Amino acid sequence: MTRVALNNLGLLPLAGICSYEDACKVGYDIDHNVNLLRRYLYSETQLNQIFAAHIAHIPEWEVKGAFGLHMWLDAEHSAALRKRITEMREPPLHLDKVPDEQIEALFHEVIRAESTLELLVGIYRVVKPELVRSMRKHLAETNPLVDHPTCRVLKLILVEEEEMIPWGEAAVQALIRTDADGIAAQQWQQHLESFLYAAGGISGDLAKPADWHSSVPRTDGKPYSMKVEPRRDARFTDTYNSTANFDQYYFDADRPADERTYALLFKRLREMDVPEWMGPIIYQTKGKPWEYYQELSRQLWDEARHSMMGEVGLYQDGVEFYKYPVEFLTTMALNRTATPLEAHLVLWYIEQGLMPKATGKHFEWAVAKESDNELAKTFQDYDWADEVLHAQIGRKWLVPEYKDMEELKQQAAIVMKRNLEEKDRLSRQSDLKEWWPNFLAEIRAGRERTRDRVSSS
Repeated sequence: MTRVALNNLGLLPLAGICSYEDACKVGYDIDHNVNLLRRYLYSETQLNQIFAAHIAHIPEWEVKGAFGLHMWLDAEHSAALRKRITEMREPPLHLDKVPDEQIEALFHEVIRAESTLELLVGIYRVVKPELVRSMRKHLAETNPLVDHPTCRVLKLILVEEEEMIPWGEAAVQALIRTDADGIAAQQWQQHLESFLYAAGGISGDLAKPADWHSSVPRTDGKPYSMKVEPRRDARFTDTYNSTANFDQYYFDADRPADERTYALLFKRLREMDVPEWMGPIIYQTKGKPWEYYQELSRQLWDEARHSMMGEVGLYQDGVEFYKYPVEFLTTMALNRTATPLEAHLVLWYIEQGLMPKATGKHFEWAVAKESDNELAKTFQDYDWADEVLHAQIGRKWLVPEYKDMEELKQQAAIVMKRNLEEKDRLSRQSDLKEWWPNFLAEIRAGRERTRDRVSSS
């Protein structure tokens, strides 16, 4: 209806946000709004932690990569919600307080998934769809003018959450390979939905269906204990094989330019081990400001993305990324023997060593530039930029833990030495068969085939 005819000079009023009629609805008061935002915040925070807790131990490579992206996005969503809550007369305290014991019970179940399929079902069939439903309802009911800052935050979050769900559903379908898998997925979904309905959903307004009944929790009341050992799926073999010395290969100016560049691409591929060791750091480190988890989650995603660069670099020239050994010795050693702080020290120590122009990331980019592999040069360019950021993140969070930079370096060197010894011990699980010459011959042949096809087209 039109209450009064206004002369707006033919211009859209209210900055184009909404109509006058939409702006006349009362919407949510501040207290109700903040209560809902706290529930979303808790959910996004828990999702980030669930990804961190499982990324090492799930074996499927593609799931690791997606988890790297999604945990960073959920960390960003958590940060945006925290900021908005503090703008609504709320002090920046107690933001991680559990808003509802029933929601807490739901996430205690989700994190206790016993397979990748269960984990995917919990995240992408139960939690994220309900989070999207709750946020959409919020947008439909709050006043779009007075609560515009909240609406903006929720709209931006929804774009990314709605992109994650189809990936997750496709992953669930891919891992349902037998009738038994389908039954197990359905049973786990129903189990989690029992907890979801008990909480009234993420926003607390979800009505229980007529046939709702409570489920026996899987949790025993003790804190969740993550499985830290990295795993790879059956496509990968000989994951303890450390015979390829990539640093030696690309540093060796006597080697052909293409071999040096392929060494860099395979080194990028192997970087999936960094998310596998950062997940435990993020999950097991408690009591830090959220900015810590946000920045380390970004770094974890960057490292997963670098691994994908290597994956694409091999694909470009016709080699399957899982065909040759992708070892994870550093991660296996650290996750088994180091504290989260020690593991972070090693990460920073390595990255700091990549900063000098003559031997670090600039040098790697220059090596790629010397070859005719334009894609590899682009990959190294962005890898270089990311690693500068990562070194800064490490300094920011590690320096305050030690007396000074010198003590930090000394402690890092001690842990590095211990880790190298453990890696050497672990490598004995492989027969250490040389594979680099075979890889090099195959990828060179693939590049020649690509050139032939291009020239003949």
